[in-house]
Order: sequence, then structure tokens, then C-alpha cells
Amino acid sequence: MATNDRPARLALGAAVVVLLLGAAGFLVQQRFATGPGGTVTVAGIEADAPAGTRVSLRPAPEPGVAAPLTRRIGGGADLSFDGRPSARVRIPIPAPPPAGFAPVVITGTKLVPAVYDASTRSIVAELTRGGAFWGGLLDFAALGREVVPEPAPRPDCAGRPASSDGVTVGLGEPGSATPISTCVTAGNGRASVTLTSNARVPYRLVLPAGWPEATARTTAASTSAVQLFGRPRQRDLLWPGSGVTYDVPFGRLPAKLTGQAEPGPGLGTALAAAAHHLASLFGLTGAPEPSAGTLTCAAQDTEDRPATVWAALGPCHLDGGDVVRRFLGAGIGPVTRDLATANPAFAATITTSRAQRFTQTVEYRPRTGATTARATGACGSVSAVSGRHDAYRCTSGATTYDPCFAAPGTRVVCPTSATKAVLLTYTGALPAPPQSGGTADPYLLTLDDGLQCAAVADDSGPGTRFACTDDTVLRGEPDPSSPLWTIEGRTVAKAYT
Repeated sequence: MATNDRPARLALGAAVVVLLLGAAGFLVQQRFATGPGGTVTVAGIEADAPAGTRVSLRPAPEPGVAAPLTRRIGGGADLSFDGRPSARVRIPIPAPPPAGFAPVVITGTKLVPAVYDASTRSIVAELTRGGAFWGGLLDFAALGREVVPEPAPRPDCAGRPASSDGVTVGLGEPGSATPISTCVTAGNGRASVTLTSNARVPYRLVLPAGWPEATARTTAASTSAVQLFGRPRQRDLLWPGSGVTYDVPFGRLPAKLTGQAEPGPGLGTALAAAAHHLASLFGLTGAPEPSAGTLTCAAQDTEDRPATVWAALGPCHLDGGDVVRRFLGAGIGPVTRDLATANPAFAATITTSRAQRFTQTVEYRPRTGATTARATGACGSVSAVSGRHDAYRCTSGATTYDPCFAAPGTRVVCPTSATKAVLLTYTGALPAPPQSGGTADPYLLTLDDGLQCAAVADDSGPGTRFACTDDTVLRGEPDPSSPLWTIEGRTVAKAYT
């Protein structure tokens, strides 16, 4: 007997479709999970769970933000736990990490130290937190650029001479490649010598005998690396980016400054800073920088080989502990590459030269338009302080002017200082002048310290005395036997005749 099985077939077909669609949806959404203590694999990435822990994986898209100091390699996945969060993950990579790079697992902005398993050609790491993760390589050279300071720029004043009191302080520098720049200023019989480091490593300076202690120290505040290096943990060293100033009497010059690179403290500081940076990336410290004690300890080493310095940093309590020490131990070469290069010795000669000084003699030229006051009076005699043929002694009321120099008409010009003069209109006639070619004795002196002294007739006897603006009196005539005149031991800068 025939039966109509079409409804049954349709029902069976619908059931199969529903089952397939449901299975497809399940396959799309499911995480590939393990049983307790098993292994799960997705896109070649494995996660091994310990006993009592169930883990699941699903593919993860590329991270939106690049992790610091790393490059991406291998795939990524999203990990979740059911039970104690712990799993060993393996991320296949196409080739072993190149020299100068170390394997890491990138989890958001944090890194997890990893190892390379040559037998499986994969990055292996222990993860204790769920979420997305990816394979990566940490660039030790990039880490070095973070912790080793760039050479500071040469200051504009480097190599320029300075002058004061007739003394020129010059510099003999080996050129723009010198590791230390030298600037000088001069004044009050002293030279201020400032040395600024353009090097990446500290330098130990050798000062000339008799030089005073430094009067100032400065630290360049540019990058964090320069700031770390510039702290005066050892005051007898000139650290990168730092400066030191000495105030030196002219009598201690000329002199030669020298210095030798001392890379050990710089290597120790860079490695301590690198350990702190890694500890921050690994989430092992929240401090913004290494402690002062760690930096002071790290800067004590005098070796110049990175491996020897690294071995000596054990007692310095580096951030990140053994985890960072094991990880960074393979990268100390690239990290310190810029510090381990040859550093030239420093030498600068500070020279002095004295200009030939002389007293300037100024012949007074009477100009009626340059006077600053006016008066009327009479000129009854020739000048008692000047031998010029046009010099007279004049009075206006109770005031006596000497010398006064003849001007056009019935006027004379009577200088009262180096910059002031009285235009005096006289009555009567001028007395007969001295013979032409008479001695033009100075009537006004400007001393080396700027003091002005005017000649006055000495009523107590022959000769001249000079009354100065500070109420002192100098007796006698200036001594012109040397280029720089003197009077009573005082140096004459200008003599007006």
C-alpha cells in the first residue's frame, strides 16, 4: 500500500536545515575551549591550561595601538579563563628573533616577557590575565635610545673670546667635535669659565693648580634621559647635558683644562634606567623613575665594559627584580651601544692677552654751540693752568673760570668738565696771549676709574694741583714717562689740554 511520505521528508529537511544553521551559528560564536588542564588551538596559537583550569580562545584582530618599543610578529588571540587564571601560550613566528630583539607577548599597553622555542619556532609566555594578546619583538636599540641621552647642542658662546680691563681671554679648542664646550666672560679682573658637556658619557675633569671650586652647576632639562644623567650624583664628574662654572682671577691664566671620559657611571645609569623602563612596560613598577638610591649605586662603577658593569649592578636593587635582569641581560649590548663607543679626551687652553694701553690726550676745541651755560664777565689774565696761547683766566661775579679758550667775537668758552662748558661774554680786551707754541699743560684729567680732576692754580706756591669730583686733591703734574700716565700712583685714562 502506497503511503504519502512527502510531509515526513519535508519535516526531515527542515530539521536538517535548522540543525545546520544552528551548528553554523554555534561554530561562528564559540570559543574553542579545553577541558580542565587541556590544550586549545586557534589559528595556530596554542594555550595550555594547568589542571583545574579551563581556557578558551578565539582569533583577535590586530591591535589598534602599537605597543612601545616593539614590532608585531605572529598572530593574536583572545584568551579567557574558567578557574585559576593561568595558561602557557605559544605563538608561531616565521623566523627566530633577529639580533637585538627579544620575544614578548603584547597585551594592550603592557608587555609580558617571553622566550623563543626553537623546536616549535614559536614565542612562549605565561599569561595570568585574560584578554587579547599578540606576538611581538622588543627592540633593545630603541630601548637604548630612550635611556641614553643625545649629545647636547653646543652653546652659541662656545669658543668666543671675552675682554675686560684691557685683558682678552681667548680659547684654544680642538673644534666642533670636542666633547665639552667652553664659554668665557670677563669682568672685574676675573674670567668666568663655563664647561658644558656635549658628550653621552660623564667626563672627569682635571683643573689647573690653584683654581677655585666651582661656583655654579647647571643641568640641561630636555629629555628624561638627559635629566637622569645630569643629576650630580658624583660632583667630580661632568655629566651629559650639564655645565659647571669657575670664577678665575686673571692672575691664574693662561691655563689648560683637560678631561677623560669615564663611561662606567654612564653605563650603570643607562642600565638602571633601562631596567626601570622594562619594569614599567611589564607592569612591575608604578614609579615614574628609578629611585635616587638605585641611580647613586649604579653610577659608582668605573668599568668601561657593559657586561662587567651589568654584573656589578646586583646590589643596586634594579626595578623589576630577577624578571627584568634575566630579560635585559641579553640586550645590554644594543642598549648601551652609543655609550660603548670611543670617547675622545678633552683639552682646552684658556689664553690671555693684554692690549697695549696708553693715556689718551685730547686737545680741547672751543665750540660755542656745544656750551651748556652762559655768563658775562671779564678776562684779566692769561691762564694759570694751561700754557696754550688762546687760554685765559676769566671771572664772572665771584666765580673764576680757568682755562677759558678764545672764541669768535667777545666770547670765550670755559670748560667745567669733560662734557660741560660755559660760554662767557667778556668786556674790555683780552690780555696779550702767551707766545705761540707754549706748553699745553693738561687742565683736566679723567682717571682710570672714571673720576674727573680739574687743574687749579696752587696759591701756596708754584705748581698745579688737581681737585677731583670726590673732593680729593692730587698735587703735582702727571708723569708722562710711560704710555700710561700716572699722578700720585693713580692711572690717567685721558688728559685734556
